[in-house]
Amino acid sequence: MLDSSPAIVDAIYKRYARKVKHMVTGWGGNIKEAANVFEEVIMAIYDYAHLHKLNLTNRFEPFFLYACQLKWKQDLMQKSPNKAMSFHPQAPAPGLDEQHIKYIEAALAAPHTRQGTDNTRGELEEMIADQRERWFHTKDGPHSNVSIYVIITAIIGAGLAALLFISPWHKDIYRQFSGTEMVHANHVASEQDTALLMHQAAVAFNHGHFNKAIGLLDQVIVRDSLHTSARYYRGVSLVDEGKLMEARTDLNKVFNSRSIYRYDAAFYMALSYIREDDKQQCLEWILKIPENSTVYWKAARLKEELNY
Repeated sequence: MLDSSPAIVDAIYKRYARKVKHMVTGWGGNIKEAANVFEEVIMAIYDYAHLHKLNLTNRFEPFFLYACQLKWKQDLMQKSPNKAMSFHPQAPAPGLDEQHIKYIEAALAAPHTRQGTDNTRGELEEMIADQRERWFHTKDGPHSNVSIYVIITAIIGAGLAALLFISPWHKDIYRQFSGTEMVHANHVASEQDTALLMHQAAVAFNHGHFNKAIGLLDQVIVRDSLHTSARYYRGVSLVDEGKLMEARTDLNKVFNSRSIYRYDAAFYMALSYIREDDKQQCLEWILKIPENSTVYWKAARLKEELNY
């Protein structure tokens, strides 16, 4: 977790997301609250381990699930104190020793002050935001507006294609799979601050103003050519604007890096070929996406659409 490893984060969600969801909903919560508990516990453990060099000697599963129970009890005390009093967190077998329980209590007790910029924490937050839609999907979740936008634009695109008597295949498929949201943190700073530029780019991107987003991301990349997050979202924006060769240059660089977005970049490379009705090249890029990546489920659905 301290290295913001995508494989580790993905494994945590695969193993424990359903258990936490059932625990929270079984004790008076909803899916959104379950997602909040899961995410806040991950970040609390990260912050505590980052400051205190935490080294677990107990198994991670009881440690993490007990932390989620304790966090939900804290939330439940605010929401329904009477119900919270009857909820008693208990670590799953084989349990936890007293020291590890103290670690959890300390991690959840209060926010931990961080010194300077922590890029790894930012990457971890972005991965968690991507996982929320996959494991804690809800109609009133944070991505509902994006989903509605994708559906509406897909319908409009198909309708216009029919009216203009042109083949709608690549436009329909592209619009069906191209919806994404640029993850960012709210930020207030001077105009010279790269984080502020990323925030402004995210606002433009998430409102579908891709040309504006590209201009802002250009400024970020001029300052930091290794900023793979900026390069990835610029590539996505360029695909949507139909500037496919420029988009592929960005997406190729992200794919060939160690960025957390490398397989997302591969997915958008595939979508760029959808825009040219090139099924074979699209399939070749889909096959580069491994099963343990967060975008694999979308890649598998796209492959089905291609009838492979």
